[in-house]
This record gives sequence, structure tokens and C-alpha cells, in this order.
Amino acid sequence: MASVGIGTPVCRVFSVMNPTRKPYSFTWRCEDSSPPPFRCLTPKGTIQPGKKVESSFEFLAQELDTVESFWTFLITEQSISVPFLLVGTAREPVVYLDRAHLNLGSLLVGREIQETVYMVNGEDVPFDFSIRENSRHSEAFHDSLLLEPLKGTVLPRDRFPVAVSFNPTQEGSVTFNLKCDVRGKAQPFTLNVKAEGYSMSACVCCEGPEGDVTELGPGKPHQVDFRQVELSDKSSCNFLVLNPGKYTLDVQYELWGPAELQRHLLVEQGNASVAVGQQSRCTLTFAPVHKCVLKETGLSIKIKNGPVFTCSLSGAAVPPGVEFSFLKHNFGLNFIYQAGMVPSCQTLLITNKGERGVSLECLFSNTAFLEVGFLPEVLPPGGAVEVPITFYPREAVRYQERVVFQINACTKQAVEILGQGTEMKISVEEPRHKVVNLGVIQVGQKTKRAIPLVNNSLVPLAFSLISSPSLEVLLDSKVLSVRPAGEVTLRGGGGRCLVELQFSPRQRMAPFSEELQLECLGTVRPLLVLKGCCQGVEVSLDQDYVPFGAIAQRCQANRRIVMTNTGDIGACFKWDVKKFAPHFSICPTEGYICPGMEVPFDVTFAPTELSQDLRNDNLPCTIEGVQPSNSPWQGPVLPLPSPRRWWCLRARGQRWVLRPVIEGEHWSGPPSIILEPHQQCHAYEITYRPLVMTTDGKKHQGSVFFAFPDGTGILYTLLGSSEPPKAAGTITHEMPCKTPYTELLHVQNWLNKSQRFRVVVDMMKPDRPDSTVMLKGLDYLDVPALAKRDYKLSFFSYREGLFSAKVTFRNELTKEYLFYYVTFKATAAGVARTLEMATAVRQMATGLLTLENPLPSAVSFTTDCRNTDINVLPQLCVPALSTGTLMFEYQPLREGDSTTRLSLHSVELGYFHYDLLLQATPAPREKPLYFRAALGSGHSASAKFTNYSRVKTEYTCKTDSPDFTVERTVAVPAGYQGGTQVCVEVYFEPCQLGESRALLTLSSSSGGEYLFPLCGSCTLPKPQGPFSIRAGSSVSIPFKNVFPQATAFSFQLDNPAFAVRGVDPIRPKKTQSVLVSFQGPPSGSQGPCSGKLTVTSPALRARATACPGCTTSKAFPPRRPPPYRSPPKTPANQAWVKHASQIL
Repeated sequence: MASVGIGTPVCRVFSVMNPTRKPYSFTWRCEDSSPPPFRCLTPKGTIQPGKKVESSFEFLAQELDTVESFWTFLITEQSISVPFLLVGTAREPVVYLDRAHLNLGSLLVGREIQETVYMVNGEDVPFDFSIRENSRHSEAFHDSLLLEPLKGTVLPRDRFPVAVSFNPTQEGSVTFNLKCDVRGKAQPFTLNVKAEGYSMSACVCCEGPEGDVTELGPGKPHQVDFRQVELSDKSSCNFLVLNPGKYTLDVQYELWGPAELQRHLLVEQGNASVAVGQQSRCTLTFAPVHKCVLKETGLSIKIKNGPVFTCSLSGAAVPPGVEFSFLKHNFGLNFIYQAGMVPSCQTLLITNKGERGVSLECLFSNTAFLEVGFLPEVLPPGGAVEVPITFYPREAVRYQERVVFQINACTKQAVEILGQGTEMKISVEEPRHKVVNLGVIQVGQKTKRAIPLVNNSLVPLAFSLISSPSLEVLLDSKVLSVRPAGEVTLRGGGGRCLVELQFSPRQRMAPFSEELQLECLGTVRPLLVLKGCCQGVEVSLDQDYVPFGAIAQRCQANRRIVMTNTGDIGACFKWDVKKFAPHFSICPTEGYICPGMEVPFDVTFAPTELSQDLRNDNLPCTIEGVQPSNSPWQGPVLPLPSPRRWWCLRARGQRWVLRPVIEGEHWSGPPSIILEPHQQCHAYEITYRPLVMTTDGKKHQGSVFFAFPDGTGILYTLLGSSEPPKAAGTITHEMPCKTPYTELLHVQNWLNKSQRFRVVVDMMKPDRPDSTVMLKGLDYLDVPALAKRDYKLSFFSYREGLFSAKVTFRNELTKEYLFYYVTFKATAAGVARTLEMATAVRQMATGLLTLENPLPSAVSFTTDCRNTDINVLPQLCVPALSTGTLMFEYQPLREGDSTTRLSLHSVELGYFHYDLLLQATPAPREKPLYFRAALGSGHSASAKFTNYSRVKTEYTCKTDSPDFTVERTVAVPAGYQGGTQVCVEVYFEPCQLGESRALLTLSSSSGGEYLFPLCGSCTLPKPQGPFSIRAGSSVSIPFKNVFPQATAFSFQLDNPAFAVRGVDPIRPKKTQSVLVSFQGPPSGSQGPCSGKLTVTSPALRARATACPGCTTSKAFPPRRPPPYRSPPKTPANQAWVKHASQIL
């Protein structure tokens, strides 16, 4: 028997046969003196005749060698013994590790490494192995190997991996001798493992912001305090990393903490490599960008495969030393701002109390109610700047705004501004005093009025009264006085004072109407209107002087003048005829002139002597209450000289070439002339081109000198007069009004030096100032020497018209000028704006238009829109120098898209056209009407709607179901914008059980279309009756055919005492009477007799029942039928009831 390894049993089995016919017993006996390595597993047994028995032996090797053992097979009954020799052989199993030595090399302390070795099985049977636990530890158990697994089974002809892991805990070399036991091997085999541990050491020092140096230790946080750092400033600290080890260090600098705080920190480098014996420097900078406090923030210095050094950072960012005089200001109650009003203003003082200059910028954009006058600037240390903040309340509301200033582009400071607008409510106490009539008085009389004035504003109001009458005579305070004359302050909430008016005229005054104004806070507003007049005499002549021209002696000439009395009272007049003599006379010389009358006078001139000038001045006419008038004369005008002259020169016998010398900047001529021999005359042309005008009768002087070859010469004196320049050009342009236009005027500098021109624009047409027309440009224009510049002249007109102007460019030093005539024709304006409006039919959409009034007086606009769906106010008044808002409404009555034009017209500003693109979407359906009726009856309801038609109209009514009936047409009055309520009656009469749906349509050409959903419910019919019939009489029961077609019905009675007469087929929706008679009760019966009438339609399988009753004269009293609400339109409904339950 062969065994692989020791300690592993090996079994061998063989058979023993009984060839006899008798059974026998057997026994195995060992003959060795010492315990044998063999063991019989079947030491005894019985063998049946002709059978076999297996005998089994086990070999357990104890050593690697060949052993023998003697055994005897005994059969006792037969006295038979058979000797056996057992031989066993054991050998070393082929199981081993793939290596005997394992070198893990140099390992970083704390870093784990893993290697794999394999257990190899070269045998055909599996083997178990186990690694001794104590062999995986080093001496003193400082280091240990981690083996995975420590034991296992290696399959036949296979190998098993074993992972060897090592994590050194200290520096230095370490050796392990792993012992591995394998089942069947006499001795364990050994695996020698070697490794060397090393660590990455570093020295880190920190140089703080104050210059102090501290050495950092791993695992011990170090505190770095940056203290207080101003925004836009910075503070730094340095970190020094020294490498004393044997290997190069990889260093990583990493910030930790909230990301919001990390943005204020800057690390010079994120990673560094430090060679052996070298050092590395890293700078950490705290540069705050806004106010913050460093906490729970730090810097980690991580040595790769080494220690970690941690620094905690602290510090605070403070704003620059900029001080604001206030951070919140309340303007309080202020009157709503109007053009010309002095607004409330508060000055914000910003002071730099720091040691560095700061840049200031205002992030606030001016609004309509708040204006901040600030420009970005750099404020030096100790410097200050004043920032005016002006409050312009536009509405009677509370205002709140934040004005934000940015300091050094990093920090912000907000200043809160509060205020409230309030309306100025000051007026006369009684509305009737809006117009004060001073009455009609005569010269010398006096009238007084006292008008109470009240201040209903919320705040006190200081004002003064202004009287600026158009009549010059009313400017005299003795004629019209207004008191109080100075400034008056009225308390808010009902302050009151009296305005005293006194009128004492000194001369006749036509009826006048003047406005008394109130000046407050820089604005002028009307207070009341003064009316009055003074009757008197007012006489005038149609001409102030009478010229006669040249008259021959002893001849005469006549002229007529007219005296007119435009006053209220007649007066006597008389001429002083002595002053007319001796050459003049007048007729009539005296008389009376009535009010409104004209008196002609004939003036005669009859000279008696020769004279170049006969004149009579100060010829008085005495009139009651009127000063006399005089008569002056007038004189002629003289022309100007020509600008060019020619001179004639003559040669004396030879050909001369002359070079004339011209003095004077205004003259020029040819540089030379040639005179031929014996030439009679040669003209030399001199051009006079003045650069400046001559004034005060002075002339430009110059000279021209001709030097002849014979030594003689001739000198001519030049004189010239320069007239004003002609227009440099006439420009005409046509453009639509309300359209800005810029015209370029070419300005030529005729001098060889630069000129500055003052530009003056004089309007020629219209001759009166018109604030609706703007024609302007720069006040000055600089033109280089002998150059040309373009001058931009801007034109804008609010209304159509022809506008002419003279644009003069004048040199204020030399008084020279040039000018242009410009004419602009403003044609009709186009569409100012296009607005889109969309809404559902009969729904309202609102539009807003903003109109600007640039004029110093209020402007009234009239509106025009021909689309009846647009509702707009007929007039809009916009105050002076302000804007107004026009609100209009769009309420369509019919579906569809349309276009219309809304026009606004003002006498002062012309037309404004706006195109409206209108879209009317379908209107939603009206609320449904619900009906409920039993079959054979009906239900009526009212469909209510609002009619918005602008004119009287008629609505067509129709339904799409025969169960619902309605009137064909309904006439309604005009509804206008508010609308009128209209009701239409709808009647529901079903013809079958169940629900019924329909749509009611009401349509009109001007009012639009209304849709009402109709929902009807038909229930089972209700029984009718009883009907009382006396014996021998009959009753007529009305019966209606509610079906939409003609129907034949059969009538059946359940009591033979009653009889019914049949009827012909009944037309649809028609009623017919059914006659039921009662012959009398059966013999022997007493009391009332009852029966039931059943109406059946074979075609429709319908039945209607009625319950007539019969009575006798004694036993059956009349009975009142139960109450039932049914339409009173037809009596048939009272009979055709309660048949629907048996119809279907």
C-alpha cells in the first residue's frame, strides 16, 4: 500500500470467497510484536456458501519509509490459517509555495502594500494547509502581516492564492518567517518576508501678518489672526515648508470652510514639490471684497503620504472709513410737483475719514420723483463731497426709495429716502367767488370786494397774490389794488384769510376780464377772474399827421380826417382855428360827437408865400376829457455807390511791363500789365472784394501805384463802400409735423484766421412767438481759417404750417456776419403710434395714451373716433409743462378684426393720430337656463341679457329644438355703454321623457349675438282630475297632442256606467275636447261611482289617464281639484297629464 505523506490513512479492499456448501466464520490476526501501522477494518465475519466477503485494511504512515506487517486469516471450524504480508510505503507530497522569499521593499509608514503568493499542489489529491498565527508577527509584535486566508484546501493539480498585506507602523527593517503546515508533510515549510518602513517628515513654519514666526505641529491647529482689514485692502501671511527627509515632498495647500468666505482668501500656489534639503514658500492673502468675518475657516497643508498641518484663520473685513451725514431722510409731506415749482432738496455729505483715497459711485438711476446729483469720483483722505437729493412727488402717495452708493467697487451703502406727495388745495371758499364782478362805474368812483380764501391742504402753504393785467392802466395800484400784497402763510387743514380788491378807475375802460393768480413754491396758478368796466369818453383821429406835398402858390389842396368816438359818453369838440392860420383851415371847427359816431373834417392847405417847408405842429382840438393831438412830417432816402472802378493808362513810345503795387486788403488786381508802344489807352481792372462792412459813413481806403521805366510813376487813391452781405442761401424743406428734422447749414470762414460766430435765429413767419415750434441749434460755432463747417439746425413743429426764419452767424468781435433764409413747411402729421387691443365680445379693454404739453399754458384736446365700439372722453385738458393721460375703452359688440383711427386735436398742438388694431374674440355663452316639466305640461323661464347697442334695435330669437319656443323678435331701446337689461320668455313643452338640450340664439345687426344653453328635463306626467259628473249629464275634457306629428288616440273606460265619444286624429300641438257622459249608477248601488278614462295611441304606445268622478245628488258633493301650477296658455294641459308613465 502506497501513501502520499504521513498521517493520512490509505485503505485497501479485497474479496474472500466460500467455495463450499457450508457457511463458516473467519478472523484476521496480527502477528507483529509492536503496534503495526496497519488496521483491519473487517477483523471477523461469516461467509455464506458460494458467497464473497470483502476484507478491508487501512494503512496510516507514521514516517517516510517502507514498513511490513504479518497477518493470519483463520477459519476456526475448518482449522485453516493462511498467512498474509502487508507492505506499506509513504513519500513526501508534492505541495509547496511558489517562492521561498518575499521582499516588500521600502514602504511608507502607514501605507499598506499587498503581494500574492501561491500554494501549489502537484498531487492528484487535495491537501489542506494552515499558516501558524504566531509566525505572522515580528519581534515584540511591533508589526504584523495580514494573510488572507490563513488556511485552506489546494485542489489536485492546482494552486491556491494567498494575499500577503503589510502596513508598517514604524521606521526600520523588519523580517517575518511564515510557517505553513500541510497535512501529510512531516515538516512545515517557511516563507521569508522582508520589508523596510520609512516616513515623510516635514518642518512647517508660519510667518504671521505681524511678522512673528511660529513652527507648526501636525495635528495641532495653529491660529492666524488677520485682524481688521479694510475693503479693497489686503493682509498676508507666509508658510515655509522644509524637507529634512530622504525623499522629495509633494505639498498641497487647501482652504476649508464656507465657500462664501473662501472667495476672500487667495493662496499663491495650490501644489508644490520640495526636494531633499530644500524649502518652499507659500503666501496666503486675505483680500475681502465685501464686509465679512472670518470664522470656521482655515488652511490645510497636506504632505503627500505624510502629516497634515492645519491653520485656523480669523479676521474681519471692515468698510472704508467713509462717513455719510445721514442714512435715512424723510422729506415729509410735499406738494405734488409741477413745472416751475421749487422742489424739496436735501444735501448728503459724504466724508472720507480713512487714510486712503476711495472711489465713489452711485448705483441709483434717477426716477421721475427722485433725482440724485452725483457723478463718480475719487475722494481723497479727509475729502468730502456734497450730494444733492431732490424730491419731485408726482402723486399723492407715499414714496420710499433706496439710494445705493458703491465704495471702491466692492462695498455698498444704502441711503433710505422717504417722502409723501400731497395735493395743493387752496382756493376761494365759495365757488361763486371764482368770478368777481367789480361792476360798471364811472371815473372817480370806487368799489371794494372781500373774498375769503381757504387752504384745504394737509400742510401750511405760503403764497403771494399776482395781478398781471393785460391792460396797462390796471397795473397802477391806485386803479386796481389787491391785498394782502406780500407773502401770506396759511396753516394746513382749513387756514383762512381775506383777499381785498379795490377798483377806482381814472379814465374810461372797456369791459375787461383779468385773472388774479396765486404764486406758490415757484408756480403760478389761477385763483379768480376779475370783471369790470369804467364808462367815459374816448375820441381819436384816424391819422396823426396830414401831408399835402408840393403845392403851387395861390393854389390849394384838401385832405379829409375822421374823428371817432369809441367811448360810452358823447362829448363836445372844438378846434383852435387861430393855430391853423394863415396857410391851413379846417371845417367844421366845433360840434358834438355821440358814442360810436364818426365826424369827418376837411382840412384845406392854401399857401400864400413861397417856401420849401410849410409846417404847422400842435394843432389842438379841445374835447371834454380828451387830450389834443398833433401832426408831424417825414423825409427821403439816398442810394449807395458801385463797388468796381477801371483806370486808363497810356504808354509813351516803347513796350512797358508794369507791376502795380496795391495796398489795402479789400482790393486786388492783375499782378502785371503790358503797355504796347504808342498804345492810346490800356484799362487796368481793380476788384473790390470787402471782407468787412463800412459803417457810419466811413469808406474803405487803399491805393494802387504804377512805376514807369523812365523813373516816373503815378499813384491812385482807392475808396470803397461795403454794403451788408446778401443771404448765403435760401433753404426750403417740407416734412410732416411732429417729426424732428435737422438741416445742415454750410458756414464759410472768409478770413485767414479762426472765427467764432454767435448764432441768432430770428423767426420771420409767424411774426409772433409760437411755443409749438422749435427751431434751435448751438449758440456758438467755431470755424477754422478759410474752412467750412456744417451747422446743425433742428426743427420741430407740433402743427401744420409754413415757418420762415433768418439764421445769422455773427462775429461778435468784428460784427461781421452771414445769414441764411430757411423755410420749413410742416405738412399733416402721420400716425404717431399703433396700438393693438383684443378682448371678447361685450367685454371691455382699456387703453392709455400719454400726451405731453410743452407749452406754458394749459392745452385742451378734442377727441374723435368713428368706431362706435371705442368709448373716449370728448375732451382732455393737459396742464402747462406737464403730461396728461387719456384713457379710452374698447367694447366690441360683434366678433371680428377691425381697424380704426383715434385722433386728438388741439388748436395749439395740432393733430395726433393713433391707429387702433382691434380684435374681438367670440363671447362666452351666457348662463344656462334650466327647465323642468311633466310630460303634457310646460315650464316658462326668462333669458336675461344686457343690451349694449348704441341705437334702438331688434333681436331675432330662435332655438334649435321644437321643445323650446320663444318669440320671433324682441325690440329693445338703445343701451349705450352702461347697457340695458332685456328679458326674453322661453317656454319648454317636452314631447318625450328625459333630458333635452337646445341653444337659444339672440342676434342683432347692431347689438351682436347672445347664446343661451337650454337644459330641459321631462318627468312622468301627473294625474288629472277627478272630474265631477252628475247622472244623466256629461263633461268635456280638453286633450292636447304634444307630439310633433298627427296622432290617432283610442279612449277606454273601466266602468260601464261611463261612456266616451271617440275623436278623429289630432293634429300636432293641437287641443281637442273629449266628451265623457254618465248614465247613472248600476241598480242597487249607492254612493258615488268612479271610473278611469285611458287614452291610448297604438302607434306611439302611449296612454293618458284621467280620473273622472260621478256623484249623486245626495251622496257625492262637489270636489275641488288639487292645486297644480301649469301654464295658463291652453286648457289642454289640464287634461293631458300623467300619461308618460305608461307611454314607454
